[in-house]
Amino acid sequence: MKNYLASGLNAMIHHLSFAYEHFFTVTIWAIVAGIGAWLLEFVETYVFADFRYMTFLLLMIGYDAYAGIQKQRYLNKLDPANYPPVTAKVFKDKTFSKLAYYVIVLSSLHALAHFQIRGVEVTIFHAFEYTAMLTIMANEFWSIHENYAATGRKTIFQIAWDNLTV
Repeated sequence: MKNYLASGLNAMIHHLSFAYEHFFTVTIWAIVAGIGAWLLEFVETYVFADFRYMTFLLLMIGYDAYAGIQKQRYLNKLDPANYPPVTAKVFKDKTFSKLAYYVIVLSSLHALAHFQIRGVEVTIFHAFEYTAMLTIMANEFWSIHENYAATGRKTIFQIAWDNLTV
């Protein structure tokens, strides 16, 4: 026990001497960590709380963007007169406008679903938030399949339809 207390005291002395010698750096990092923790709590409370959903949504947007690029390349090879080549401007405009729209919709529905009256959360609007989250994800899924179907590839829906009609 004596060794445990001595090593704990020794570690605390080393930590305090490091903090004293590097006061400016430690202070800046402590302030950054404190602001970051406050910002994370603020975002979770007032903007959007489901970061796991956001990760999946960003992946789906990325998949859709990739599928859209492949579709445009395919169509450009088939008919360059009617389908221009892929450009970064079109990609940027479509992807970022979609991202901005999703952020606005999800944030406003989160606010609607989690506002409080006299300290009690009004839960009747939770269904709107969940419906929007599901609809946005399904929309991205459908868009990916539309893009791949336009390139002449068979999608899950086409394979299922072929098996049902046989």
